[in-house]
Amino acid sequence: MKNFILCVTALLCFRVSYAQTNKTFGKGNIKGVTVNASSNASNGIKTLMSTGYMPNSKASSRFLSQATLGPKLSEIQGLQNQGIEAWLDQQFAMSPSFNLQNYVQNMHQSMVDSLTARNPTGNYTLSNVFIDDWAFDVAWFQANMVAADRLRWRVSLALSQIFVTSRISAFDDNPYALASYYDMLNKNAFGNYRSLIDSITYHPAMAVYLTYMNNHATDTLAISASNPTKKQVFPDENYAREILQLFSIGLFELNNNGTEKKDANGKSIPTYDNDDIGNLAKVFTGLSWSHSRYLGDNNNVTKWSYTKPLKFFPRDSSDKYIRWWANPTSWRIVNGHEPGTKTFLNQTVPSRPVTDGKLDIKDALDIIFNHPNVGPFMARRLIQHLVSSNPTPEFVDRIATVFNNNGAGVRGDLKAVIRAILLDPEARDCCAEKENVAYGHLREPFLRYMNLVNGLELRNQSGTYRNVMVDLYDRIEQKPLYSPSVFNFYQPGYVPDGPLQAAGKVGPEFQMLNSLSFANYMNGLHKWIISNDPVEYWGIFSGEVYKPDQDPNFNISADYVLAKDNRIREFLDKYNLILAQGRIKPENMSIIQNVLLNMPMTYDVNGVPDATLADRRLRMGIFLIMIAPDYLINK
Repeated sequence: MKNFILCVTALLCFRVSYAQTNKTFGKGNIKGVTVNASSNASNGIKTLMSTGYMPNSKASSRFLSQATLGPKLSEIQGLQNQGIEAWLDQQFAMSPSFNLQNYVQNMHQSMVDSLTARNPTGNYTLSNVFIDDWAFDVAWFQANMVAADRLRWRVSLALSQIFVTSRISAFDDNPYALASYYDMLNKNAFGNYRSLIDSITYHPAMAVYLTYMNNHATDTLAISASNPTKKQVFPDENYAREILQLFSIGLFELNNNGTEKKDANGKSIPTYDNDDIGNLAKVFTGLSWSHSRYLGDNNNVTKWSYTKPLKFFPRDSSDKYIRWWANPTSWRIVNGHEPGTKTFLNQTVPSRPVTDGKLDIKDALDIIFNHPNVGPFMARRLIQHLVSSNPTPEFVDRIATVFNNNGAGVRGDLKAVIRAILLDPEARDCCAEKENVAYGHLREPFLRYMNLVNGLELRNQSGTYRNVMVDLYDRIEQKPLYSPSVFNFYQPGYVPDGPLQAAGKVGPEFQMLNSLSFANYMNGLHKWIISNDPVEYWGIFSGEVYKPDQDPNFNISADYVLAKDNRIREFLDKYNLILAQGRIKPENMSIIQNVLLNMPMTYDVNGVPDATLADRRLRMGIFLIMIAPDYLINK
């Protein structure tokens, strides 16, 4: 061990102890190094980490591109003065600021009120006036235009693509189901993973989507000569399979750094088998709608049935509602919840009375929660969504360690996990891209759209933003809670052809990229930017008067002065910073600049650019930035 004194300024000295004879300081290289500040401060080590310094404009934009749905110039400038850790503290201290379910219901009530005003004898109510699932999209977009808890909404979007439920093939266009589920994600985004999977398990949207609503115990009625056609019915296994494969532990046993464990023959070790699934499926039995009178009672399911946690039924019928089986002289009550022990993942949920079946669910979720795979599994998934598709094993290991113990003995603390991801040297190191060609990720289409909305600071006069996002989905095939399957819009292990495949790396978002999807994206950009038509405004009831103050567009008139030939690079630098975090290469910037300089431009006698020509030139500049390869790959 060697020691030396490192004097940074005349007023601040550090004693650095290191375990190697050669050490590169900075860029997060702190292994084997301790730093004690002369003031006896405990965080002297931050002097060797990027988190120890106030971010410059590019570092601010880069951080916000990971922590929000797209930075605004004012946020970039504010973060330079506030600092990343202070910003995180502020964001984590905020409670959920927008309730989607309430907003949907208020829209619904306005439909009822408007219809009643036009026809007072119509007897319109929330129950008999239909509202479509686009109301959820309007609410979601409104929230993201006004909510201050920007980190929460970024994390919730990631969670919605991990714990997938989707309106495709489910919910009958019910916006309350979607709003309630997303509100639940927002509530749990900075909470504990154990509480999150509990809330997900008891949410009707998940129960309907993964088909364990009214899931009942094994029907063991024997086949006999008097009942030859009777078939045994086993608990539905859909949720049991997906909670293991997609929501918690994955297919193979993992080391803490996310790499797969191998057996003596060098083969990956499965985490579970069909017997595990079958036994776990027995746990998730006896759950139904909150208003049900008995298991299997699907009467009177309303829009609001999706907004309350599931109700547990140990039996599938009451004395009043008895299920009839095969023989009109034979009546019986069948268990709603599976009795007996349930063994999975080499652990056993004990046998107990079916009336205590909710304890079975609790025990099963505890077993899943405490499985050693959960830390590295969730660490990798969240890093992939927020920072990079191919985090190093060291990065995964650091985050999984925080998941396992937040420093205060708490397992599953998502707030600590998110903080650790965003502050990790691998996330904050601006030079990582130069050392790792697979660093970063392809921006998924919906994030590009929100990046544009935030970067150009979409505004209208009213502060109400009614974007149904129907045309948006048709163009980019992505919006919240509209995944084509439980496997999300793209799979975390997807490997595209080309250099990533050759390097043994993954590129999840590339699963959505092809010549047609990119052409559709460019056509969308033309509509949003060039034609200045960034949202799709619909009336919420027949005959509603158009409200132009609720139909926003991009006003870039303040930038017209930058359309001059001698200032166009200044304009491009500004939006390179906001949209692309300053990553557009000089040669690509020169190409874009030359395109713009070849567009017609005239000036008045005072040298002021013509507004129409300036507007066209600047919008084309933004368009070209957002199709540049350097923009599309966020590093």
